[in-house]
Amino acid sequence: MSAHPSSVARCVAVVIAAVVVAASAVGAATPLMAQQLPAVLTLEDALALAREYSPVYQRTTNDLDVASASVRSAWGAFLPSLSTSLSFGGSSSRRIIAEDEFGEVIERPQSSTFRSSSASQGISSSLTLFDAAMWRRPAEQRALYAATEAAVDATAVQVTAQVSRAFYQAVRATRDIALEEQLLASARERLERTEELMRLAARNRVDLLGAQEDVLIAEQNLARVRGEADKVRLALSTAIGIEPPSALALDTVLPAVFDPAALDVDQLVARALASSPTVLQRQAALRAAGHRRSAAGASRLPTISASAGYSRSVSAQDFGAIGDIDLPNSGLSFGFGVSLPLFSRFQTAAAIEQADAAADDAAHDLRLARLTAEQQVRSAVIDVTNAYRALQLAEERAALSRERLELTLERYGLGGGSFTELQAVIDRTSQAEREALNARFAFLLARIDLEEILGSRLEL
Repeated sequence: MSAHPSSVARCVAVVIAAVVVAASAVGAATPLMAQQLPAVLTLEDALALAREYSPVYQRTTNDLDVASASVRSAWGAFLPSLSTSLSFGGSSSRRIIAEDEFGEVIERPQSSTFRSSSASQGISSSLTLFDAAMWRRPAEQRALYAATEAAVDATAVQVTAQVSRAFYQAVRATRDIALEEQLLASARERLERTEELMRLAARNRVDLLGAQEDVLIAEQNLARVRGEADKVRLALSTAIGIEPPSALALDTVLPAVFDPAALDVDQLVARALASSPTVLQRQAALRAAGHRRSAAGASRLPTISASAGYSRSVSAQDFGAIGDIDLPNSGLSFGFGVSLPLFSRFQTAAAIEQADAAADDAAHDLRLARLTAEQQVRSAVIDVTNAYRALQLAEERAALSRERLELTLERYGLGGGSFTELQAVIDRTSQAEREALNARFAFLLARIDLEEILGSRLEL
């Protein structure tokens, strides 16, 4: 008893759907298992995850496989090509016979069916013995592979800088929350002190309303920075290439601040010119363009090739040859050829001119990359220096503001001064604390910018 075709088709469709769903579940489960975050995420952890999951970086690394295949293909031109064939053929025709074998007309014409078949097997090979352009292509492809490696390194540097910025933005958001919590605690403490002084008739309701308003403003600021912290954590997850976790604890220890006066700018410029991925990419592209120009000029030279083949075949007056693999007839062929382009309708000249122009452009691109790298390094060092000076001034101002606030609070606690005066000092101190924190992270981001240009971290 056979199953109905439609029932079989439905069963097959169900099985295929089940397999697809299972495969999707496995594929979806793998990243989740691999994305287990540590209890406290450090910058090194974030960078390691980005190298594994960042779509930008993973997409660039795929180019290495393509470049490697191109190198193998260039070397493969020195190997012989090999192909084999197997074919069967048959024909059947029906003809009306109106004459006999002597040419006499037959009174009653007859129809006859003629059948024939054939089978053939063959193997052939060809080899280029001399092609001047072929000898230059492996070097060109190796240079292009080096350029691809430099591009991957450049992407890795960019991803490192992007993740570092996102990580420290998240750390900054955590520090902002801590600062606003501290300011809120201070506002609540001042409110309690004002309420106590009011009970002692040392303060009036205006001072109490001012203290209550400060608490509300501090609570509002705290809610704002908490929302901003959630946003920057989402940006950090995107930069790494993982799904946003429900909770993310960060290592809030910041790198030590250093005096940029200790930096040797000329040495940094030389380091960038020697190791910058962009410069290395342009150098490899220039080498590849030189080999391509040489190959274009070599296309004027002759090409020598050789070929050989072996075949077997059989024919039959019926269909007996179809499927037959033991064929009695055989043949061997070989040959040599020389090809010299005499006139290619100016196509060779045009290719040479294009290769020359591309090589000149590659040289200009390298020179521009060097000039740009030097300009960027020197500008980045200036930015780091300015950020360091701004940090020193901001921290000094914050220290003065804190001292002034302590004296004002002490005076206010003894019943001296108005709450308006105290509020003005509090506002300036809070702003000084925020600016000092901003300056600290501005210096850190300026350092990351410099390291991105150099292609590696600063060694201090």
